[in-house]
Amino acid sequence: MERVPTRVFRNDWGALTPPVLGRWTPEMRVSVVIPARGGQRRLDLALASLAAQTYPGDLIEVVVVDDHSSPPLRLPALRPEHCRILAAPDGGWGAGFGRSYGAHASTGDILLWMDADMIAAPGFVEAQARWQHTHAECVTLGRVRFADTGPAHPAEVLSLSRAGRLHDALDTGRHHEWITHLLATSEDLRDADHLGFHAYMGAAAALRRSLYEAAGGVDPDLDLGQDTEFGYRLWQAGAVLLPEPAATAWHVGRATTARTRLPSERYRTEVLAELMPHPHAYRERLPAHRRRVPLVHAVVDVRGASYDLVRGCVDRLLDSAETDLVLTLVADWEGADHDPAAPGGPHLDLRLVQANYLREPRITFAGAPPLTGFPSPFLLQVPVAWGLGQVALSRLLASAERHRAGLTELFPAASPSHDAGVRLWRTRALARALRVRADGEDLADVVAALHGRYRIHAGEDTLADLSLYRSVPPPPRAQSDPPARAPAVAVPRQSGPAAPDGSGVSEATAGRDGRGSGQGRPAVGAVAPVGDRAGRVRAWLAAVWHRTRRRGRGPARA
Repeated sequence: MERVPTRVFRNDWGALTPPVLGRWTPEMRVSVVIPARGGQRRLDLALASLAAQTYPGDLIEVVVVDDHSSPPLRLPALRPEHCRILAAPDGGWGAGFGRSYGAHASTGDILLWMDADMIAAPGFVEAQARWQHTHAECVTLGRVRFADTGPAHPAEVLSLSRAGRLHDALDTGRHHEWITHLLATSEDLRDADHLGFHAYMGAAAALRRSLYEAAGGVDPDLDLGQDTEFGYRLWQAGAVLLPEPAATAWHVGRATTARTRLPSERYRTEVLAELMPHPHAYRERLPAHRRRVPLVHAVVDVRGASYDLVRGCVDRLLDSAETDLVLTLVADWEGADHDPAAPGGPHLDLRLVQANYLREPRITFAGAPPLTGFPSPFLLQVPVAWGLGQVALSRLLASAERHRAGLTELFPAASPSHDAGVRLWRTRALARALRVRADGEDLADVVAALHGRYRIHAGEDTLADLSLYRSVPPPPRAQSDPPARAPAVAVPRQSGPAAPDGSGVSEATAGRDGRGSGQGRPAVGAVAPVGDRAGRVRAWLAAVWHRTRRRGRGPARA
């Protein structure tokens, strides 16, 4: 997505100034996408209203996606200049598929959704498109109303539109009550919280194509609830949602009053909760194995770290009280597999890490860290030398939501600086910061300016420095004998508090070159010369690796 020049704090769209209606020159082409199934008469009225728009006709493209209508839909005589009907292919059906297919087939810089049973006011397109001209992250929400009856003929719609009397003929005051309540309690979304995406409706909304693609597009497999799910992803992608009362459109017909109802609670719990960690109330009822989009995407860079240090950090994350997370381990995994037959070498620790976590469903392996946590609401960055307590992540999340922080940081209470703590980034804030950050500007400072920052100082039970501890492995036996399974003995590397019981944290004595991670200092209690001891350790680790490969599974966790 393109860079944006203006910085909007959270969702306070009041900082933006769009051009005045009728007093500006549009430049971007708008594609109006209309999914339709049957209802030829209502479609004729909708297209007639689009033929009377104040936005330049040569910049409007209308794409109607015919959802297997019988008989097939046809274009009426009264319609916009650039208008076509596309038949949905076999296997695709529903409003979600129609919007996705229409967006793919259209060419406009701005995508505008509209339902086939709606009549749009003359300024419907212009009132929304002016915001996309102003700011690339804007998603405009049209003003949707309901009318039991309407004009009987397309020519009447055109006449009323040009005379400015369409509102008098259609408006009954009926509207989406929950949308009105949400706008009233959030200052028209300027003060929206993490659930602001609930205001999004696909019946009358517009956004730039670049933002549509950044959010992943409408899910074609969802028919019911696709608006809510796509609105959620737009929110995580950094969209600025705003209502536009001048963009009014009316659903015409009695049957359309059913549109005022949300999907049932069961559908939201059983279907949408798989794809949306928010709201928490629905996600909590869903079994963990069905959570396709986690609440938190955690990242640990394990390059250059010893096997035991990685185990200490990762196992603590997996044992966290907050289980709605996935974990990405970042390292040169392709290089680790380059010569798997080598008994030692610089990649032995990585091969052991991969073998241990290969069958853990919540862990993935990557060569580079992700830029954001999308589509998860949060990205957690944990330095491999830090071990989180069981409730540390829950505390971070609670603080982030309470203070609406874009960046929440956790530091040890005795830390003299803020350079190496645990960071919880709000995906929405991070995505927007990447689009406005200037060269050389610190990303954390940009996120703080866009969404706020909150810092927490934690005790030893919440955040432990794993680099203070290391373990002494048992003396390796000759290669002809099975390796011993004696328990490791934890030995402090320097003065400091003891590691919590049961943490499983230990730093490997033998690293990539056979030395301990304590910068080459001999382990406490070691009696063999450094060179002999390093060779025995490499032989022992190699035996563990080959035994693991023969069994076809990772070694059991300690």
